[in-house]
Amino acid sequence: LFLPSNDNHSNDENTASDVHSQSSGSYNKTSVRGTIFFVHGGAWGSGQPWMYRLVAPVFLKLNFAVVVVGYRTYPEAPTIDDQCEDVRSAWDKCEHVLNELVVPAKSRDSSVGDDGTGWVGNVICGHSSGAHVALLMLVDMIGEQMENTDHATMPMTHHTGQNYPWVPDYFVGLSGPYDISYHFDFEGGRGVEQISPMKPICGHSRENFDRASPVKRLLSLFGKQREGMTTTSSTIQQLTPPILLVHGIEDSTVPFTATSDAGRILRSCGLKQCDEIYLEETNHQDVIMHFMLGGPAKDSVLNWLLQCSQEEKTAQIQSRL
Repeated sequence: LFLPSNDNHSNDENTASDVHSQSSGSYNKTSVRGTIFFVHGGAWGSGQPWMYRLVAPVFLKLNFAVVVVGYRTYPEAPTIDDQCEDVRSAWDKCEHVLNELVVPAKSRDSSVGDDGTGWVGNVICGHSSGAHVALLMLVDMIGEQMENTDHATMPMTHHTGQNYPWVPDYFVGLSGPYDISYHFDFEGGRGVEQISPMKPICGHSRENFDRASPVKRLLSLFGKQREGMTTTSSTIQQLTPPILLVHGIEDSTVPFTATSDAGRILRSCGLKQCDEIYLEETNHQDVIMHFMLGGPAKDSVLNWLLQCSQEEKTAQIQSRL
């Protein structure tokens, strides 16, 4: 299914997202374990969903729905906020589409173990610059939730009353640059800082680079006053889903220190769970190839998701005892 991500730019072929789900073989909706909402990379200036369709089969076999997100690239999207707008528009539209196609699998008692059918959750996932854009979108969603004081200390919830629980249960970042000023300096060392789309799309200046950095944008939420309430780490902790950052040690495009620095800052915000996985003998493109064709990156992410899901179910059972 092809889904226009942004109605205001529906003529741009890049803004069509691909929605994949297995057929139930009847008129009944397919039962799924969750959705992989995948934002592709391409250095902010290239890439289309069709190039990443091989991400879908691996997860379809595991009974997930998959959305490969389309969004405008530079210069059609002149600013990073334009790209975030496209991805957020795709996210918002997916709720209605998924309600028409699928139903969530029933959760199982964690004491039984995982049999490959129980509910896991919805995963916002991005690779390279797509991980940067996806995390920016998540931070903006957290900021919007905080603006509503009625829900400032509650996890993100959906309010449509529809059957499919379209909320971000997990975030997975693959080989992403999360501090733009830091990455600008790294690109300078490679001699590509002036030709990379990153500099213009993120605003040219150090001040704008900081604003375009998701970890620093999250830090900026601290201390904001909202009708007499002050943002604290406990507020952000409750609004942020578990996060996993994955990076190849041999990455020469985005250094693995981008992930280690981001993880340190995110944990300093009081996040309940922000894990990191580093893959030996793995470069930048290897990680996305693992997702398309199978490999350590995909296996590590899937194991992490299943472990988080089981731990959450166990906690829910213990809370009822």
